Amino acid sequence: MVLKNNVKVVRRMQKKSYIMWFILALAYIIAYFHRVSLAVVLDYLVLDFKITDAALAGTLASMYAIIYMPMQIPAGFFADFWGPRKTAFTGMTVAGVGSIIFALAPRPFLSFIGRGMVGLGVSVLMVSVLKFQASWFKPAQFATMTGLLLFAGNLGGLMGTTPLAFLVLNLGWRNAFCIIGIVSFIIALLCWLIVRDAPANMALSSSMQKNKKDKNIVKREFVTALKNVLKNPYTWPPLMATFGVYGTLIAFSGTWSISYLMQVYSFTRTESANYMLALALGMILGCPIIGYLSDKTARRKMPHLIFFAVYIALWGLLFIWNEGKPPSAALYYIFFFMGLSGATVTTIFASAKEVNHSAYSGLATGIVNMGSFTGIAIMQPLLGYILDLKWEGEMVFGTKFYPLSAYRSIFAAVLFINIICFVFALKIKETKCQNIFVIAASQQASARE
Repeated sequence: MVLKNNVKVVRRMQKKSYIMWFILALAYIIAYFHRVSLAVVLDYLVLDFKITDAALAGTLASMYAIIYMPMQIPAGFFADFWGPRKTAFTGMTVAGVGSIIFALAPRPFLSFIGRGMVGLGVSVLMVSVLKFQASWFKPAQFATMTGLLLFAGNLGGLMGTTPLAFLVLNLGWRNAFCIIGIVSFIIALLCWLIVRDAPANMALSSSMQKNKKDKNIVKREFVTALKNVLKNPYTWPPLMATFGVYGTLIAFSGTWSISYLMQVYSFTRTESANYMLALALGMILGCPIIGYLSDKTARRKMPHLIFFAVYIALWGLLFIWNEGKPPSAALYYIFFFMGLSGATVTTIFASAKEVNHSAYSGLATGIVNMGSFTGIAIMQPLLGYILDLKWEGEMVFGTKFYPLSAYRSIFAAVLFINIICFVFALKIKETKCQNIFVIAASQQASARE
């Protein structure tokens, strides 16, 4: 009878875990929407705020990443110490306020403030969900659940393409971001009311006591934990890999992609957004597929390297084919597979977790996630700077018109950076879906005995 009751408890807690995960995934959808949405409205911002410098426009877009990136260490600490529930609630509330300030901003300064608040708020979400997954799901499920999380996030990326373009055309960009702010408040409330940090009420779990002990370790020795993660040589290759793949993918698709398609191909805003929709669909499919393959094969490194190589090859194709202007019929395939191969970042967070102490999973994934947003923060204004260098003085409807050669130059920069980052990715440690930090410690203890 006791065993039967325990089985019922486990099933009930499993069901609850998926409901809570779904609410946190909704929050991450909003985070991802903000990540890519400025590409659709960038020319409106340039006109409304009279921005004449592409590097400055890129800086406005990168405010999200500029704030997001250094917040990954505090985010990891909050997730480990404060818990995913409070962290996600606070983050979504701040992001909602930031979205509304951005929408109502009468001057560029306030738009920067609003965009920065959005970055601050959403910066804690992914690490919170990863910490939640580490507490509620089995280790062999981690990459699969991370793939599903990125699948959900890319639904937000999808919303930031054609659906946003449609909303902007009908309601205006300011009303669109006000609506997103209100939705953020609703999701924050759901996080507070429904999400719980760990299955602490499950009497069968001796591991829950370990989790409580681990939290106390984090409270007392945060600085030591930070040093341990940063000094771990296996932490850095995943960080550099995600700097290349994710940093360049979002820097281009989230800022300059729509301008490229409208100016080089003379597409409408909606037509251009449809091509980025193909990229988002690629990531939507790629994240769960790559996560599942990684868990199924019990490999982290090889799946990542294979898809990373495909990602680099696609940028090379975009750079070479017709001198940066492939046939429009080929663009859907190029961008779709670019998104699918870019989903290789799915395995990175599992790698980060498995090469560091399990008590510091939030901190470890947060530090590695800094690579993504360092890449975005650097690449968005850098690509804008490269465009300005190649600008030939032409203006169309009050905005700068860049020639094909300017966009080809940014393709070359992206290609070069990814090749360098691929070299670092070759040094990623294969964990075989196990926490090798714990295994190494146990082996050392056995050797001492």
